[in-house]
Amino acid sequence: MPTFLFVDEDPLALAALRRLARDLPGCKRFARGMGEALALVRDAPPRVLVSGDLLPDGDGLGLLEHVGACHPRTVCALHAVLPPARTCSRPITWMDRAASPAEVHALLRRLGADRPA
Repeated sequence: MPTFLFVDEDPLALAALRRLARDLPGCKRFARGMGEALALVRDAPPRVLVSGDLLPDGDGLGLLEHVGACHPRTVCALHAVLPPARTCSRPITWMDRAASPAEVHALLRRLGADRPA
């Protein structure tokens, strides 16, 4: 069963992701910042980590790279307006913040179903 961790400083964005993910299988957890997210990851690494790009205590891309390096089986996605501007040290999926709810839901379903290599 996949586990999802969603991280965003915007409570409205987190609420939207909560609604989109409610029918996906597995556990869903939510955090408002990098520190809270890292504590949840230490407790139980997620199968899928989705982060906004701007967090109150760090940047989302840095969080994804850190978690991906420590937990290579975690699938990481950046939920942002633009794709990452810098080269990433590992594969990061970009989720367009302006995408339709159906597109985001389909991507989350696919990310949760993907099996690591």
